[in-house]
Amino acid sequence: MIHNRAVEIVRNILESASYDVEEGDGLIDLSAYYDDECVVVLCSDDSGKIDEFNKKNFTFRLDDEKVACRKLLFTMNSHAGADNCIVWGHQDLSKFSGQAAVAYILDQSLALELKKEERFNGGPEQVTSRPTLDDYGPELPLIPSSITEERARQIAGISGEIRRIYIPHYLYKFTGSGEKQFKSHIIDFKAKESGLVNAITGTAASLEIPDPGAIEIKNRSVPVGSKILKPEKDKMAMEYEIIQSMKEKLTRNVRVSKTEGDTISYEDIEVSPGEENLDIKMELVYLPVIQIRGSKVIEIETFSGSILKEPVDDGVELL
Repeated sequence: MIHNRAVEIVRNILESASYDVEEGDGLIDLSAYYDDECVVVLCSDDSGKIDEFNKKNFTFRLDDEKVACRKLLFTMNSHAGADNCIVWGHQDLSKFSGQAAVAYILDQSLALELKKEERFNGGPEQVTSRPTLDDYGPELPLIPSSITEERARQIAGISGEIRRIYIPHYLYKFTGSGEKQFKSHIIDFKAKESGLVNAITGTAASLEIPDPGAIEIKNRSVPVGSKILKPEKDKMAMEYEIIQSMKEKLTRNVRVSKTEGDTISYEDIEVSPGEENLDIKMELVYLPVIQIRGSKVIEIETFSGSILKEPVDDGVELL
């Protein structure tokens, strides 16, 4: 192990996860702080240093009390014993450094979960032949999936290379409230509507969703190598368009009478809601798509299993 390079990589990972990182004092390489949590770090293959680090307790002062620090060890010595530490091997460093790089590109904070695993048992590090969907990449707010890769192949009717693509959408929830009185007429502006808009094209999503507002969005990691498409439509501009559209829907024509002498005339007046009557909440979410590249290219959105009519990544920018 080249010690300084290992320390630099671990520092980058922790800083990507919003930790404040400081140089160590010799016994440790780094100390990192996030809210009320402290993590001390050692990068070493030396069994003596690892044993000393494993046995020693570290504390830091929080307000008027001492709090125990968590211990993070990066080592490529698979025979070292460190049962009191969170232990990273070379695979962990590869995984988390990849996540940190993609999080940096997306201008996001890395969601890093530090936990102990039973890794060092005198044998070599176990290698997983096929990573699961949650193993790599940045966390994205995802529309839930119900279609597996095997099911996608059945729907497509072809075999071929599988790629994961994530399409940005704006999920909005609109609320109209209040009322206005115009002479003897009372106009009610109460309304609720939710929807899903493609953040690349600006058009309504073609998914068959009875109530988009009931979708449970969850943050999940995506695999390394996935295509994460970049939103092309500005969020504030999309909010404005939806507000204007809903304002038109809630505008009412009111017919009022006017008497002049012996003549009664009627006039239609438009009554529209004001800004105080309109509210919208919008968030950026991603629709998972499975692309199968075989005798032809078929793309299947994994919410309901529909085949997309148009390629999702033609002429759009990738993150």
